[in-house]
Amino acid sequence: MTLHRRLLIAVAATGAAIGLLLALASPALAASDAYVRLAHLSPDTPNVDVYVSSVANPASSFVVPGVGYGAVSPYRPLPAGTYVVSMRAAGAAPASPPVISATVDAKAGQAYTVAGTGLSASLGLTVLNDQLALPPAGKAAVRCINGAVSASSVDLGQAGKQPWATGVKFATTTPYTDVSLGTWTLHVTAADRAPVDLPVTIDANSTYSVVLLDKNGSFTAQLVRDSAGSPTVPVGGVETGFGGTAPDEPLVLLAFGAAAAALGGVFALTLVAGIRRARTR
Repeated sequence: MTLHRRLLIAVAATGAAIGLLLALASPALAASDAYVRLAHLSPDTPNVDVYVSSVANPASSFVVPGVGYGAVSPYRPLPAGTYVVSMRAAGAAPASPPVISATVDAKAGQAYTVAGTGLSASLGLTVLNDQLALPPAGKAAVRCINGAVSASSVDLGQAGKQPWATGVKFATTTPYTDVSLGTWTLHVTAADRAPVDLPVTIDANSTYSVVLLDKNGSFTAQLVRDSAGSPTVPVGGVETGFGGTAPDEPLVLLAFGAAAAALGGVFALTLVAGIRRARTR
């Protein structure tokens, strides 16, 4: 084999390998993380400071101050492991006893919503397993989280059709249900309350939570997207958030890796073409 031919093979292999490694790096990073978001869904509980403490690695711990009723945070990627989530009255000393706490066993590639639920006299922290698995083709998945005591039992579904959830009690969450795609009206009814209609746009390969909240003596509904188009990485942003934004590194790195793979291939082909031209001169 000539020196030129060996060089051609080495350049092509190196360019392809670099692009492939960069493309594969981001899914591996995403798969090693768990995803956690926080919600305050207790209507009569004042603002709280939320502490998320890693049992194994204090560097992964963080605090979200001044969280008010109705707030739902973006997802935050965290190393898989055990975390203690605690709520303290807003401004309370970090060493003071928490109002409530719960342990989350966060597994890699899974997503969780940790929500303060119920009334303050019986406040609890509920750990919800959020669905990342893609719904069937042509469908999306939706669940209801009832944080409205004024809607102590609700039915909800697409307007003009049979409800997909009935008798949803305050401080409870339904399983996910597959629903139709497109833009339609979500109809939510509760006894002795005016119904709530929420125009929604439901996209393919997505999962959502309908969050019910108290407002001015009645209740409202908001749609929060849980995941979109990926079985391993949550979408991150939500309709209502607090405490900053969730990092987008996994999605950015995935795009960067794909671009790097393409550039690596172009780089290799360009060098090969240049060497071939040099040989013909």
